[in-house]
Amino acid sequence: MRGGDTERLNVAFFNASDRASGAEALIRQTVEGLIARGVDARLYALRCETGAPYVHPLPTLRGEQRVERKFRSLTGRNDFLFPSTMALGRRAWIKDAHIWHFHNLHGHYVSIPLLAALSRKRPIVLSPVDQFLSTGYCPYTLGCERYREACGSCPQLSLRYPGIARDATSALLGMKRAAVTGSGFNILVHTDYLARHYASTFVGSRPITHIYYGVDTQVFRPMEREACAAALGVRPMRRFVVGLFHSLVDEKRKGLLPLLDLLRSRADEVPGGIEVLMVGHMSERARTYATPNMPVTTLPFLREDPELAGALNLCDVLLYPTQADNLSLTCLEALACGVPVISSDRGGQPEAVRDGVNGFLCEPGDNDRIIELIGQLARDGELVRRLSAEARRTAVEQFDINTYIDNLIPYYHRVLRHDIHA
Repeated sequence: MRGGDTERLNVAFFNASDRASGAEALIRQTVEGLIARGVDARLYALRCETGAPYVHPLPTLRGEQRVERKFRSLTGRNDFLFPSTMALGRRAWIKDAHIWHFHNLHGHYVSIPLLAALSRKRPIVLSPVDQFLSTGYCPYTLGCERYREACGSCPQLSLRYPGIARDATSALLGMKRAAVTGSGFNILVHTDYLARHYASTFVGSRPITHIYYGVDTQVFRPMEREACAAALGVRPMRRFVVGLFHSLVDEKRKGLLPLLDLLRSRADEVPGGIEVLMVGHMSERARTYATPNMPVTTLPFLREDPELAGALNLCDVLLYPTQADNLSLTCLEALACGVPVISSDRGGQPEAVRDGVNGFLCEPGDNDRIIELIGQLARDGELVRRLSAEARRTAVEQFDINTYIDNLIPYYHRVLRHDIHA
């Protein structure tokens, strides 16, 4: 094996962007963590925004993106027409990398069938963060079972991301099934929930490994609230602060904006009152819900971890009422800051958010229960302190980025030794 356990390991990461949401933040932290351990790691991205020294432009063919956009607009066939995928190995460093590690295959930057062909010749790891690899189109099925057979008549064609021009879901599912089952892919997921899901589909024909990812618990840690408010340029918050954070706050699957109406109607029932902190793209929309009994502070999408950690430390609780999720990085970051989380009992969320221990779990759409819990927390400071301590403990003991890197490096070596089996 080139690159044995005692030799230098080179890992090439690939993604559509180096800066967008939680998935991109995780990739950056992973690359930086590997570099700190002596691994030569680089990230190749279609859109490079951070200027980090380890980020490099993804090799593409001239005019390829324009042609592919036209092709998928006419046919609905996404993630298919990228001939540059076959040319990745022509770049010297990429060619010599021991592992190719791909994220977010629905980012419109790589051909799944061509990548599958390459995986029969070299070690390739895929890290899906949702159900997309097993469906004809959608990242989350939301109870639809068509992907088990043939897809078609897709109920989620209106999704803003990844976006599809017409219902080609049956053909796309066939393409994925043929590509994955005939590939040499190694599947690395970050929750037991997603491991079990993929094992129940055709993706289970490939080896699936589950390793929890993590956050930097030295950056995301409990901090003094007044100092955090000053650093972010917002007024000090004196009431019970409810945080709602997401990269795009109006995404329907996350269910953030509908909660504001209920919070507003119940704010005068909470002793001492409540405040809302909304963070993310389009957060300014939340200001229309503000009342004297429920002030609303908004911040844009925070790109830097120290800023995000400061904003989380302004909160007494984080609300994350998602309809479906793998395991929210924002929730892990909140736990690391000692902020209890109220989330949905779906996907991988229960693997970190423990009901009554470091937060609470509710059924999706049960907003009345969420409001009831906020009132309970606002009245019981001792409960908040207990949940906060357990939140921090959970993050440090189970979801620290260094633990993830500790487990990731041996995993790569097992892949190189062909020591992983379906």
